[in-house]
Amino acid sequence: MTEKTNMRVSPPQHGSVLGRGLTRSRMAVAISLTAALAVLAGPTASAHLPVERSPHKTSVYKVRFDQHLFGVHDYFAHSLHRKGTGSIRLWDAGVTWSALFPTQATPDWTRLDSLVRQAHANGTEVTLVLGLTPAFAAADPTDPDYAKTTPDLGMYTEYVHEVMSRYSPANWGYRGIAAYQVWNEANIATFWKGTLGELGQLTKAVHDVRNQVDKGALVVGPAMVIRMGYQQRGMRQFYDTVVDGRPVWKYVDAISLNLYPLDTYPAGSGTRMGTPEDSMAILATARSLLAKDQVPPTKPIWNTEVNYGMRAGKYGGTPAVPIATRRQVAYVFRTYLLNAAQGVKRVDWYAYDMGSLPGGGTLGNTHMTDPTDRAAGTLLPAGRAFTRVQAWMRGGTLVGTTTKRPCITDRKGTYTCLIRYANGVGRVYWNPYHGARVRLVKSATKKINEYGTTTRAHGGTRLKISYMPVLVKSKR
Repeated sequence: MTEKTNMRVSPPQHGSVLGRGLTRSRMAVAISLTAALAVLAGPTASAHLPVERSPHKTSVYKVRFDQHLFGVHDYFAHSLHRKGTGSIRLWDAGVTWSALFPTQATPDWTRLDSLVRQAHANGTEVTLVLGLTPAFAAADPTDPDYAKTTPDLGMYTEYVHEVMSRYSPANWGYRGIAAYQVWNEANIATFWKGTLGELGQLTKAVHDVRNQVDKGALVVGPAMVIRMGYQQRGMRQFYDTVVDGRPVWKYVDAISLNLYPLDTYPAGSGTRMGTPEDSMAILATARSLLAKDQVPPTKPIWNTEVNYGMRAGKYGGTPAVPIATRRQVAYVFRTYLLNAAQGVKRVDWYAYDMGSLPGGGTLGNTHMTDPTDRAAGTLLPAGRAFTRVQAWMRGGTLVGTTTKRPCITDRKGTYTCLIRYANGVGRVYWNPYHGARVRLVKSATKKINEYGTTTRAHGGTRLKISYMPVLVKSKR
């Protein structure tokens, strides 16, 4: 869930040392000089270099299909009994620290055990978000916001150790939980009121416990909302933090960004709705900021929450403006295509089972299941699009050029996502903001729309397109 108020976290005090040698890296230039030279000495220091691309030679950007990209949030777990759910992020799932440990000495594993088993049976990887602070681990349990405050470091470490030990291959029989995330949306006060330095200490604690207990598990950095300026500054301050003489990013295997765009953007004399393309613009900004903190461009990025129409600032938490079903379907297709093209490794839709707000409406405007009966998990067209876009991508490789990532735009803003299959080529076309036409290749044979309807394509002709992606298959 995204922010409800325009609140800031407290950054570390300038010049202070937090905990065990923790301080801002700009106060320790000598420590980071070697790393900075190593980054700049390579053939490129671009924040947009994908992990698939060799750092030693010029090559084409390519992204292969990965089932784990297709993630969700789902309290009722209907997605864990349906094909196509590559990963699930357990947040708003009833498995926070206080839910697992009603008291410090009496854990209750019932719900988490069930979710882990269901995910394994469905071939779905699990990410567990750690936190929030229970009363027994808070410095002041009478504080109404104690769940958002910094927990006792020893208790947090013990909690992480118990969870990791339980779901490690040595104890569970297989890796029940594949990834552990330090905290949720830690750059806004809706979820974190400690300092970013203290957050760095928690990050190192998760890293160290992982190395002791289950080296094959991944450590995911604290989720960062990134659509507003103060949130971007908070993210940069965190990744500019040093913990025990090491940049904090060295303690994580993946960077977590919640890539919600704003609900509206200026357009001409009015406004337009936020789109998946706006989300990718935010990703580009985040990569630029991370590069300034000397985070390697090869560090994987996970989009751990996304939906559209979510309002911010004083309107945060109020209903999104509804959009048409076809536009919802388009958003799902474009979200997963664009994130894959940008080298993002996970996209956890928020939420597969989004429900109605008490006063009506929903937080996001794109619904995979019926929000009026959340527990039933009835699939809507956008939910079916979640598996259809996988069918378009499965067995294929998204291909760009030597200078551009896949899903390239022309001068009119029309996108073309080139997908190479073992026996042919697919091209996905759309224009997010207005109608356009594209010239089909001469070997085009068929076109498939967002609902799976297949019709004949006439090679060499011009095809009218819109905000709805269409897949055109050809021999080459």
